[in-house]
Amino acid sequence: MTYWSDVQEQPQILHALIQTYQQSQVWSQLIADSGLIVLSGMGASYNALYPAWFYLNQQGRTALHLETSTLIHYLPSLLGTCEVMVVVSQSGESIEIKKLVEQLETRRRQDLKTPVLISVTNSAQNTLANYGDISLPTHAGAEVGIATKTYTSSMLMLNFVAKALVGQLQSQDFETGTAIATLCQDWLDKKTASVEAAFEAFQAITYMALIGRGPALATAHNGALIFKEGVRLPAEGYSGGQFRHGPREMISADLGLLVLTSPDATLDLNLRLAADILDYGGRLVCIGQPGSPAGVSIALPSAIDSLYYPILEILPIQLLAARLASDRNLEPGVFRWSGKVVDQE
Repeated sequence: MTYWSDVQEQPQILHALIQTYQQSQVWSQLIADSGLIVLSGMGASYNALYPAWFYLNQQGRTALHLETSTLIHYLPSLLGTCEVMVVVSQSGESIEIKKLVEQLETRRRQDLKTPVLISVTNSAQNTLANYGDISLPTHAGAEVGIATKTYTSSMLMLNFVAKALVGQLQSQDFETGTAIATLCQDWLDKKTASVEAAFEAFQAITYMALIGRGPALATAHNGALIFKEGVRLPAEGYSGGQFRHGPREMISADLGLLVLTSPDATLDLNLRLAADILDYGGRLVCIGQPGSPAGVSIALPSAIDSLYYPILEILPIQLLAARLASDRNLEPGVFRWSGKVVDQE
């Protein structure tokens, strides 16, 4: 098992997830007519929730997106006021997740109101899955330190969950998932040239800013996490608006700027920002739609629902991180100080 094999396995895992759940009766149990929805996780699991959070609020449902650490220490009152809680954890055993389960169990023993708990985990047997009212394992399999296949499979599952919660999950959503998995395979089969050009642009940088809008914030934030974990490279995810409000003053030859030109309502804004970055003399790589003003562009297919696009969008970042890590004599995907399961706050 290696980081490279984890990346390459993603399309088949997405296909397998769809085959497992396409005809499942579980989706009819997820419809939530009203009430607050809380979405929670840590690390990559937290980032995977971004598109679902956007979608639920776009559909008029009030959804909060909170790190589990924040939830258990600062906002435990939400455990008694939300109607549904969607909690994501690859292992289902991280310390914050276990403490959340303990708090929910304490409330139940005291006959206090608790939310319907929907768990999304890698396997079917773990603390979170065993406690959840509805357990949705992705069955992505064992993985090295950095989340790759567990991240993309969780995101696909969460998109289905979000649609189901508002009664909008249709057969075409599974068809879209199948199309995404196929596009992932097609892109991985012909990835080399564009990723190599991005590597050459970023080989000497000391900091990376990843910039997107809407659902692509999942990619910006999780991409930054991958570069920090796998390359030991300081990196941060920004919204396009946030980056214009001050952080663009950082632009220099040492800074790598990765702009996500996703095919949605803010594509023109992202392309304009990319053009400005070049005017400022920045090192630019765009991932997404053609039309980048210059710099390096990694093109991705466009005929995809923006809710599902981040599943495809993260692939070039996974490979670019591996290429940069190898150049720095680092083994991609292997942690030094962290474990796959975080057991200490």
